[in-house]
Amino acid sequence: MILTEVITFLALFVLSTSPSLAQAKDGGHVSLLVSETGLELAKDFLIHKMISTTLPLQLPEIEKKVKIPLIGKVRMGLSNIKIYAVDVHSSRVETGGDGIVLSVSGATADVSMDWSYAYKASFFHIADHGVASVKVKGMDLRSSVSLVGENGSLKIASRDSDCKVKSIGIHINGGASWLYQGVVDAFEKKIISTVEETVSNKILEKMKKLDAKLQSLPKEGKIDDDVAVNLTFTGSPVLDDSSVEVGINGLFMANGDGGKKVSGSISSFSTPRVKRMVGISIEEEVFNSATLVYFIAKRMHVDIQETKNGSTLSTSDWKLILPELYKQYPNVKMMLNMTVTSPPAVNIRKNGIDAIIDLEISIDVQNSGAVLSVARISVVLDVGGTAEIAENNLAGSLRLKGFNATMTWSKLGDLQANYIQDVVSTILESLFLPYVNTRLKRGFPLPFTHGFKIKNTEIVYVENGVMVCSDVAFG
Repeated sequence: MILTEVITFLALFVLSTSPSLAQAKDGGHVSLLVSETGLELAKDFLIHKMISTTLPLQLPEIEKKVKIPLIGKVRMGLSNIKIYAVDVHSSRVETGGDGIVLSVSGATADVSMDWSYAYKASFFHIADHGVASVKVKGMDLRSSVSLVGENGSLKIASRDSDCKVKSIGIHINGGASWLYQGVVDAFEKKIISTVEETVSNKILEKMKKLDAKLQSLPKEGKIDDDVAVNLTFTGSPVLDDSSVEVGINGLFMANGDGGKKVSGSISSFSTPRVKRMVGISIEEEVFNSATLVYFIAKRMHVDIQETKNGSTLSTSDWKLILPELYKQYPNVKMMLNMTVTSPPAVNIRKNGIDAIIDLEISIDVQNSGAVLSVARISVVLDVGGTAEIAENNLAGSLRLKGFNATMTWSKLGDLQANYIQDVVSTILESLFLPYVNTRLKRGFPLPFTHGFKIKNTEIVYVENGVMVCSDVAFG
């Protein structure tokens, strides 16, 4: 039934999208919050969608012997009973404590069915059949569920499910006048109770299926062959009178670690009030876990043999910047091997993102078919970062704020400090940062169910974290 599908969707929507993060996460590093406007959008959309996709709803057959004045006992039956249309006039979603309550009031429904009767006397037998329609009026539905965290998963339990029908109107096509009154007298209460019971049972059935689905959700999300994200839930959802918030571990880890997090300290920050439908809070620890895992996987290394416009790197391009290199190896191909030597440290403050990167740059040349290393430079980069949204991904970019470079080894003789600074500045600005930013702009997926698009996104920096606030559209 419609109510069942809406509750199912709301639970999944909350688990895939105001109190502070410290309240909700209970050790989690990512908080997903659906505000009052987000819940209203989800409810209204699903009511419309489910009406068009879940009907008709089949009801069980009804049969009864009815005593008709002047005629006697007549066996009557209703079959092929279907609810084929529902019109919802008013609906409401309420949150609080540990549960979600969804109610629909004043709904109407259209029911079609086949009727038949048979009367057997001593000397004759009478039977007939036809079709009938029923207008269900004043249908009120209410269902409440609990969401409880358990062993990294969420359990859902139906606490209460109720459906009440105020009245129905029956229209018989064909048959005698006594038949109409007989059907009304015999089946009015039974039709009402059948609708109420069928809808209530359907809700309970769906809740059990939804609970099984929640238990089967993966504990980790694969990013690539080496890296995954820990998706275990932390604690129970926090529900107040206008929002639902759930925390997940959210830390990056080696792919296949089965939910074991990378070691590190846990930071915390207060989440600003959400003015959009959905708010996603991400601690700086998530970013630091990503840099650590990619560093351990030896993924922070790049060999560059071409400029950003696609031409081959050559010592002739460097004769003004590093003349000694051109003097010793004129017009030969060169390569830059750049390796991050320790996990970059990410710090998030109210004015943005900062990071310190320890980088080793090796300058190689191709001479007579052999690759020779001619210099090695140790660099400490101070970079600023900006978070961005690319479709449904959280992306970003880096900009250079400053650096400190030291020549650690060289076949080019003693180089002046200004040469070293010019060389490193050129490498960082024209090669290293463009390469890194190309990959950062791909981003990482935000936890939105398929079919959702985010819009009107606002990124807020707070102490030790980032919050992505967004409205949601379907399609």
